Amino acid sequence: MKRLQRLVSFWFMLVLTLAGCSGSGSDANSTVKDQFNSASNTPNTTEVTTSTGSVLSYNLTLTTTDTTGKSTTVGPKSTVIATATLKDTDGNAVANQLITFKSDPASPQTIDAQTAATDSNGKALIFLTAPDTPSSTDVILAASTVVKTQPVSAISIFKVLRGSGNVINFITTKTPTDPDGTLNTIAVVVEGQPSPSPGKILLQLVPFEIMDLNNNARSNIVVTVTIYSSIGCDAFIEPTGDSLVSEQLYTQTVTTDDSGRGIFNVGVPLAMPPMGGVNACSVVYKAEGPDFLDEQLKIYSYGGFIASLENKIPK
Repeated sequence: MKRLQRLVSFWFMLVLTLAGCSGSGSDANSTVKDQFNSASNTPNTTEVTTSTGSVLSYNLTLTTTDTTGKSTTVGPKSTVIATATLKDTDGNAVANQLITFKSDPASPQTIDAQTAATDSNGKALIFLTAPDTPSSTDVILAASTVVKTQPVSAISIFKVLRGSGNVINFITTKTPTDPDGTLNTIAVVVEGQPSPSPGKILLQLVPFEIMDLNNNARSNIVVTVTIYSSIGCDAFIEPTGDSLVSEQLYTQTVTTDDSGRGIFNVGVPLAMPPMGGVNACSVVYKAEGPDFLDEQLKIYSYGGFIASLENKIPK
């Protein structure tokens, strides 16, 4: 009897145990499936991230220069080049993005709005005309765009400068500490020439350059050079090789080259002095050219030199 009771108790406990395991096992399987269900864990977002995991953003820069691309100072009504560059945070160029250029509200001068699209390098470029300001002033230009709902902008400042735009410099090796200032000198010495003897024509090369106020060379500028005065001789300008005239000239035009330089020859006829004597001549020349800010205005520069012919007594 006792043996039978023990068997009944064992089967009863076994049934209860199996029933409990079956229920908990079903719940566990449901939990496991939800935990590893990839669809339920995919974030619902269109946010773009970079390879480093940072959110992608954009940067716009703006530069304004004159036509040489070097200076931020221009004259009234001069051409200004504005260049906007658009890149993302990884430094990659953003192409085919429309950029709007216009004067910043804080600018004292107004620039009409223009648009241009960025190229494959992320650059958008426009040409604009500097305002005809009554006095020197700064102009603030703004560039802006919207990239994937993100607004970006940049500003740049250029100066409109009124005043003489060109400077003519005569090129010389002399320094202001030399006794004759910045004048070149030319001296010829002969020995034992009897009197009378034919004189000599001394030639002096006169180089010059034209620079703007920002020290940029001004090429293809027509300059008129003139013998302004000469004392002790009748100095003249030597005709160029392609000149059709054979007589001596006192005025000539010279066009500056790509480096902004020009050169001309000055002839100085000197009579032969008696032995032991010296003949000398001081020459002043003048160069005149247009002001690139206003071609109706002229700029001037003067230079000169001293030429001498010495007839030494033989030893």
